[in-house]
Amino acid sequence: MSRLWRVAAIQLPGCGADPAANREIAARYLREAARLGADLALLPELATLPFFCGEAPEAWRGFAEPRDGALIAEFQRLCRELGIALLLPFYERDGGRYFNSIALIGRDGALVPARGRHGALPVIRKLHLPAPDEARQFSPGEGLGVFELEDLRLGALICYDRRFPECWRELRAQGAELVAVPIAGEGGDSVEFFLGELRTHGRENGVAVLSANKIGPEYVGASVVQNYGESCVVDAAGELIARRSGAEGPGVVIAEIDPAAIAATRRRWPYFEQRRLDLFPGPAPVAN
Repeated sequence: MSRLWRVAAIQLPGCGADPAANREIAARYLREAARLGADLALLPELATLPFFCGEAPEAWRGFAEPRDGALIAEFQRLCRELGIALLLPFYERDGGRYFNSIALIGRDGALVPARGRHGALPVIRKLHLPAPDEARQFSPGEGLGVFELEDLRLGALICYDRRFPECWRELRAQGAELVAVPIAGEGGDSVEFFLGELRTHGRENGVAVLSANKIGPEYVGASVVQNYGESCVVDAAGELIARRSGAEGPGVVIAEIDPAAIAATRRRWPYFEQRRLDLFPGPAPVAN
């Protein structure tokens, strides 16, 4: 029998120029999520850096970290102390390449790898990079995977990746029950469209959705990046079950996810199983 998962979307204030101070703020909100009883928390895209993608890449290369760097290690210690799991988006350096990535840290502080169609993935990397800004900052990821966190299976779509329906289908095919969507910026959408997009993808794929954005401005060089908030939790039926609007400012939004309810929703609306793959080839389920 599955148990309920208390999941938290952490809506951070816009990041300042000091990464160390940004980390301290993120850690403070993670402590608040743990105090509220969360089992799993999600931070926004590039959680401890301002959204620097409009700047020259060379100006920010020094802030990128490897998977075994100080940033991951700091939050591993904190997760172990608090007994909370964390989806941590970060600016990753891997050899001479740079990625917009997300790592999963378990409640014991250990890094949890994802499993994709072609083997283990230590982290999930953003696949689709809007040109020209992000395309010159990052290398694109090469695939999606699903993390197995105890009895919960979850995937991640980093910001722009949510735009592509085939990404949602692929995560469902790989067995995801929950899809995390870390966001930064305003994305050019109305609030209604943004929330409706998440609700639609959740229902048509039978997955719960956990999304976290920052709120407020970030000053990067001569530009200002506006973050609109709207961190939220959507159930597998597409219902918005928890939300922190931009007007509410930084904070934690928390809700319960029930894997048994996800399974029941899929039986009620078997859209994934009833696809006409003879006419429209798509991702086949991965054997678990």
